[in-house]
Amino acid sequence: MKMTKEEEKEKTKEKDTIYLVPHTHYDAIWVFTKEDYFYINLMLILREVARLVEETDYKFLIEQTFLLEELEKRYPELFARIAEQIKRGKIEIADGEYLMADTMLPDGETLIREIAEGKRYVKQKFGVDVPVMWQADSFGLNAQLPQIYRKSGYRYVAFRRGTPKRKPSEFLWEGLDGTRILTHWMPLGYRAGLDLTKLEESYKKLKEVAATSHILMPSGSGVTLPQPETPEVVNAWNKERGDIAELKIATPREFFESLETELKEKKLELEVRRGEMYSGRYSEVFPNCSSSRMWIKQGLCEYESWLTCCERWATIASLVNNYYPSEELRNCWRKILFIAFHDVVPGTGMDRGYDEVKQYRGFITAEMSNRCARVHSRIIESEHKSGKGESADVGDIIVFNSLSWEVKNWIEMDLTFDKGKVVTIKGLKSGEEEIDVEIIKFARYEDDSLRYARIGFVPTVPPMGYKVYKILEREPKRYRFDPNFILIRGNTIENRFFGVEIEPATGLIAVSIDGDEEHEWVCTGNELVLEEEAGDLYYHRQMLDIPLKTESGEGIKYGAFRVKNFYIAKSPLRRVINVETDYFSLRWPYRLTDKLPPLMWRHRFLECTKKIIVYKDIPRIDFVTKVVDKHPRARLRVRFSTAMKSPTYVCGSQFGAVSRPTDMWYYNPEDGEEWVEKPCGAFPSLRWFDYSDADKDLGLTVIHSGTPESEVRDGALYLTLLRSVSMLSSDGKTGPAIPVPDARELRRYTFRYAIYPHRGDWKSAYSYRQAQEFNCALYGMQLREGEKLPHEKSFLSIEPENVVLSALKVADDGDGIILRFYEAAGEDTDAEITFFREPAEVKVVNLLEYEDEEVSKGLQMEGNRIKLNVKPFEIVTLRLRF
Repeated sequence: MKMTKEEEKEKTKEKDTIYLVPHTHYDAIWVFTKEDYFYINLMLILREVARLVEETDYKFLIEQTFLLEELEKRYPELFARIAEQIKRGKIEIADGEYLMADTMLPDGETLIREIAEGKRYVKQKFGVDVPVMWQADSFGLNAQLPQIYRKSGYRYVAFRRGTPKRKPSEFLWEGLDGTRILTHWMPLGYRAGLDLTKLEESYKKLKEVAATSHILMPSGSGVTLPQPETPEVVNAWNKERGDIAELKIATPREFFESLETELKEKKLELEVRRGEMYSGRYSEVFPNCSSSRMWIKQGLCEYESWLTCCERWATIASLVNNYYPSEELRNCWRKILFIAFHDVVPGTGMDRGYDEVKQYRGFITAEMSNRCARVHSRIIESEHKSGKGESADVGDIIVFNSLSWEVKNWIEMDLTFDKGKVVTIKGLKSGEEEIDVEIIKFARYEDDSLRYARIGFVPTVPPMGYKVYKILEREPKRYRFDPNFILIRGNTIENRFFGVEIEPATGLIAVSIDGDEEHEWVCTGNELVLEEEAGDLYYHRQMLDIPLKTESGEGIKYGAFRVKNFYIAKSPLRRVINVETDYFSLRWPYRLTDKLPPLMWRHRFLECTKKIIVYKDIPRIDFVTKVVDKHPRARLRVRFSTAMKSPTYVCGSQFGAVSRPTDMWYYNPEDGEEWVEKPCGAFPSLRWFDYSDADKDLGLTVIHSGTPESEVRDGALYLTLLRSVSMLSSDGKTGPAIPVPDARELRRYTFRYAIYPHRGDWKSAYSYRQAQEFNCALYGMQLREGEKLPHEKSFLSIEPENVVLSALKVADDGDGIILRFYEAAGEDTDAEITFFREPAEVKVVNLLEYEDEEVSKGLQMEGNRIKLNVKPFEIVTLRLRF
């Protein structure tokens, strides 16, 4: 019987292929402890996976090597069975990180180490590559990940959260630097094929948004047992519906390779999507977890800076002293990588899960304090032994700068002296340079000589180098044409950069900078804003449309902030405004307050001590705010109000910066526009964010150390200090409704942040460099008597200003050193690197430290100088051999 044309057309119609990917998402901690998760995953899930894969057509996906390492240690026989199936391809490692990191809050260098640690393990143990980045649960993806992933050997990305568009589910994702990677968004999350009775329903939904005939259907969830009936269900599907779509148990790699083949054969061009994946339109990204359990975020920020700086100096020590504590540094990195996990640093787990983090914090603090001292001592020892020439001299103090440009910054040091050696300290001298010091505190022997002194000063230290100072017991010489000054006129502190007016009644400041004819107001600020918090670890919620109270008086009528002490400390180098403020939930009278002064204050729930530091010759204002929080269910933010207007502001991000919209607190979706998660206005920022007004030629950068939640609303810049919540998930939708009493944040906190008023925008003001200097402190040591060193030395410098050092380390295989840097302002740049020693060979390598045609580029060597072109926001890694 001859077929009709319609039948022929139907027969030749292309059939879909559904790739059912069994998997389980591993959480190191969340609603169970680490040990609970080990038991569930190792004994209950992977044991059954091994049996199914060995006995049937079952396949499986494993994400993170942290779990596999534990399997190898605890159950070597089961590990051997799993390893065999990985080598055969029936179990695929996708993601392949040590732990699946949050990608918005950790530093970019941490994300690279997370990948490198995991992929190194996979290669060593199983001899396979990991081509698929499987981002099953990270809360949004930063804008540099396409570049990071491609330069780490990934060819594909599958992710769950943050897409700004629903269809097509396959696209080319383009990063800040222009790198593109083939990407799939999971429209139904990673549970699309979990319910094996609803595969047809899921197929229709996925087909509707798919770009090709290849459909990815993840079949799993968090800590979910494998389903032994899966092969039978697949066979039944193919018998009943196989003429429409073939269902196959598969791995992500099979899906992507088939997708790639169809795109090439049909010459299809996918849509290009640019920038970060951080929209709540179609999936949750939980922006308010940027302020949950702030102590974890503060710790991660501190330890990242501490460890990368120590690693840089350890690398220099390896070249001059053959000393490199590789295992000790790796051990610290692995603990930081645990903290960077996507349920750890966001703070979204139950209380007991963070006991491990507290232990790690103690370990890192002790280890790094000791390690930094030993590394710098090795360098001092080597420089002393090799110190020659007229520039070498005996000094008292050495200061190290870990950044790749010259830094002028504040440092404090503790000094001890033998009896009778030093009577007073009035200045410091290095070569011809003489500078002032501030004596912060001291103790004397009975003969009136100094036993101990804590001093502060502002040295100028060469790029990735040091400067040596002698103590002066006389006044340092003054320079006739010194442009720097600091003085007080009434309630205003002035230096050459700006004026800071203080209001004693409230403790608030008003900042202005020089204009064409007179000072131009920039902001009023450092204002504490106390708000109602009715949310949980994932979301801020409030019923009130006004604050509980602000320091300027806005809010409900009953409570108020009260300044109890105010004074200004003076030194030749700075002015420190000290303000002590308490918040009371009730003052009386609370009616007719415009004419009746308060007589009684009751229910003190916040105790705040603020230091506002204005330097003589540093163009930023530093703040140290200490809070004793006794106020449950509240959000505390600091506000800087401006008259600037712009629809966007810029946030520091991993290896660059991204633009975000302002005033999103007021956003109302249009008719028919549905959001899974309505915008709340808050966004994470990495160490800084900037709000500038091009018409006014004016801008303000807020810099922070581990308090990432930012918002710009009505021209005001908000930095969240803490959120006090009592439930993991108050409605049971984002997780179990578990009480989390430790997340009420009823504790002492110290917050460090700064503002940087400037002309122009963030690029011309080099806001990112100010943030680096604020977070990467100078390191000082007291020299032993008789140690003779050059006055100053630079081991490494990178020019121009927009090229920033990210890593200096010994290569993982021990062959040479790794130098990584990036372009920070989005500008095509000819860079020049000057090293203190001439390398024998320089190679461009990828982020895994091996040569790769994809990252190859030309470079020019001239002695100890390396010249090369760096594209906008490009990350470059070099291997130097000596």
